[in-house]
Amino acid sequence: MYLKKVEILGFKSFANKTVLEFFSPEQKQDKVAVKENQITAIVGPNGSGKSNVSDAIKWAIGEQSMKTLRGKKSEDVIFAGSPNKTRMSSAQVSLHFDNSDKRIPLEFSEVVITRKFFRSGESEYLINGSRARLLDVSELLAKAGIGKDSYCVINQGMSDAVLHATPAERKTILEDAAGVKQFQIRKHRALKKLENARENMERIIGLTQEIEPHLKLLKRQAEKAEQGKQLIQLLREKQEKFFAYLWHLFEQEKKSFTGEREKIEQELEKLQAKLDEANQNLNKEAREIEDEKQREELERKKSQLIQKVNEIERELIVLDGRLVVEKERLANQKSYKIIPVDLRYVQEKLSKIRQDQKSLIERIQKVEQLSQLQDIREFAQAINQEIFDLHNQSGQGKVKVAMDNSAQVQKIQDQISEYEKRKNEFRQIFEQNQKLIKEVEAEIEQEIARNRKAREHFFQLEKEVRDRQNQLSQTKDKFNDIKIRLARIEVREEDLVGEIDQQLHCQVQSLQYDGKEIDRDKSEKEISSLKLRLEQIGGIDPLVMEEYQETKGRFEFLTGELADLEEAIKSLQSVVKEMDQKIEVQFSDAFEEINREFKKYFQIIFGGGRADLVKIKIKKNTKKEGAQSENENQDGSTETMAESSDEEDLEENSQKENELGIEIMACPPGKKITNLAMLSGGERALTSLALLFAIIAHNPPPFAILDEVEAALDEANSRRFSKILGELSQKTQFIAITHNRETMRQASLLYGVTMGEDGVSKLLSVHLDQIGQGGKVLAK
Repeated sequence: MYLKKVEILGFKSFANKTVLEFFSPEQKQDKVAVKENQITAIVGPNGSGKSNVSDAIKWAIGEQSMKTLRGKKSEDVIFAGSPNKTRMSSAQVSLHFDNSDKRIPLEFSEVVITRKFFRSGESEYLINGSRARLLDVSELLAKAGIGKDSYCVINQGMSDAVLHATPAERKTILEDAAGVKQFQIRKHRALKKLENARENMERIIGLTQEIEPHLKLLKRQAEKAEQGKQLIQLLREKQEKFFAYLWHLFEQEKKSFTGEREKIEQELEKLQAKLDEANQNLNKEAREIEDEKQREELERKKSQLIQKVNEIERELIVLDGRLVVEKERLANQKSYKIIPVDLRYVQEKLSKIRQDQKSLIERIQKVEQLSQLQDIREFAQAINQEIFDLHNQSGQGKVKVAMDNSAQVQKIQDQISEYEKRKNEFRQIFEQNQKLIKEVEAEIEQEIARNRKAREHFFQLEKEVRDRQNQLSQTKDKFNDIKIRLARIEVREEDLVGEIDQQLHCQVQSLQYDGKEIDRDKSEKEISSLKLRLEQIGGIDPLVMEEYQETKGRFEFLTGELADLEEAIKSLQSVVKEMDQKIEVQFSDAFEEINREFKKYFQIIFGGGRADLVKIKIKKNTKKEGAQSENENQDGSTETMAESSDEEDLEENSQKENELGIEIMACPPGKKITNLAMLSGGERALTSLALLFAIIAHNPPPFAILDEVEAALDEANSRRFSKILGELSQKTQFIAITHNRETMRQASLLYGVTMGEDGVSKLLSVHLDQIGQGGKVLAK
């Protein structure tokens, strides 16, 4: 497992997306696997932002302390902007791990851990793009030997901090190096569950102690209630049989009367139907007798017709008088003159006759029906009459001709024709009305005969209705008598139903009669005796049994829960014991090996001398002295991350339980030093580096970030540091942020960090195997 790539966006000075890619442990060259050192150096001038790379990696693996990240509040990790570039709204860092060896317990060959933070205060963690909790991320990385408290990221001054740390804090550092973090997390969880289980057990014990006396009282009441319940059950059985028998008797009696009532009802329905039919016929006849409207209508129609005939006669008389007057006027309008029958007169007549003959021929040619021949014949006769008149007139020599007074004559003739036409119309209407009068008189005679016959039938129907009414009244009397008797039975039934409802609280239909006759007096005595015994027992609260069962069930449930908690406590205690054993065994082995490696690297760095890690007994602490870092996010940021509480509590509990601490004994060659305070600054730096190398040699982390840890070393010690770093790089991937030339020489990949006027850090990468003589970059 190794760190393949780091992607940074918006984190501190890395405003633009920046990608740092690292060598894989094995490089393929000529199809032969060649091991190279896994050292990447990141260099750059002061203030260029190169240390922000280590801050980004530490932030991504879950660091919560803003002091450790060189900030005051959470939003300080987001690019704040510059005069030439606006500020960013979020920060994001992604770590790409090669997980081919499945050191991270996930079924992925590559695992990407991403952390995002927004200026709004929202934060999220992603594992391969899926949202996760900080606790999930910390647990996965802890199993791989990576953590915010481990030595996989060592920034400026952190290497020296181990010398200033308390013995208890040094023990914690060695525990992380021993790889017992996952066991401590499991132990802490078990302890929290154990504490909760004990609290629950105390609460349940208190509840059972409170419930038990009340349960005993309820039990006595329940036994008494059970005895009463049995008497109530027996009483109910007696009452059910008794009332079922009484109800059966009522039903039989009611059924008998009901059958008789139904029979009379049917008879009443038939009689009523016959009476209704007779009344209907009688009413119909009465309406026909009383209804004189038709006869009156006929009389009125006759009167109207006679009146109309009289009016027509008056009109005819008036028209006759007007015709006489007009005809006299016509006779007075005619005057004649005598003209000679000369050649001109004869020519005019002959011309007219020829025109008429021509017209006659045309009409004959157009004849299509025989009815048209009559008009043609009359027209031909008229022409013949004109020829005859001309012949007579030519013999006389002169002729009397009417004077031309045709307009006035024509007007009078038209008036006469109009009067004659109206006279004919009135004559026709007069004859029609005379005929209608005769028809109406005949209908009136028929109506008188029919009315006489209807009155005879009416009196016959009236007698029939009276007979049927008498018969119906007698039947109704019988029906009312049956109804009264049934009403009495129903009243008795209502009383019985009310008593059943009062005594049994049930519907009468639910009672089942077994068909056996019972002694009514004996049953009543038995029922009274049972009621008396119930009164002697006293009133029974119907909720006693329910409350007893509920309390008993609750008590049994709590007892079962108590047993389950006892089993859970035993199981958790065994888990805690098992974790303690694993931690102790693994820590002891790791301590011995780290101590050996510490001695080894101390002598290599100093060229001799003595160094040792010593276990000492210490008092239990209630708080970790450096815990103030957990409260550094007091700026109101929401990224306090509640998920980290498990690890924080773990650290506190570990401090409470530890009774051993680790003391460092170091004495450079040629000196006699009894404590670390007597070492010089350079000696302290070398001692801390020796311990760092010992920890890495014992439990090589997948990668280690070294942020200017060798800054205080001189040239000779720098060469020793670089040599040891090269040896350890065969097991661990190193990313060194440095100004030291010796460290740069050991690197296979070199990243240069610069910062422009816009305040944004930029990267330049160089593979050192591409550097030729004179420092020139060779093209591949």
